[in-house]
Amino acid sequence: MRASGAYFKGKVVLSDSKKALFSAAAIVILFSVAMTSTVFDGEYFSDPAKIIGVLVAGILTWYQKPFIIIVLSASVVTALLRFIF
Repeated sequence: MRASGAYFKGKVVLSDSKKALFSAAAIVILFSVAMTSTVFDGEYFSDPAKIIGVLVAGILTWYQKPFIIIVLSASVVTALLRFIF
C-alpha cells in the first residue's frame, strides 16, 4: 500500500476536484478516529471528564489558541473534573 504512492506517482493524474475529495476523506477518517477514541475506552464509554476535556481542546483550537495552551487547558479541566467527581 505504501509503495503504491511512489509507484503510481506521475502515472495517475488526478483532477483538482478528486484531490479535494481525497483530502476531505482523509479529514473525515482522522476526525472519526479521534471521536471514537474520545467517546469509547475499549468496550465501554469514556468518563465524562475526558469528553469535556476534548471539547475544551476543540473550542480552543477553533479560536486558534497556541498549542501549549490547548493541551494544558484540556488536561487541567479533565484533571479537575476527575478530582471533583
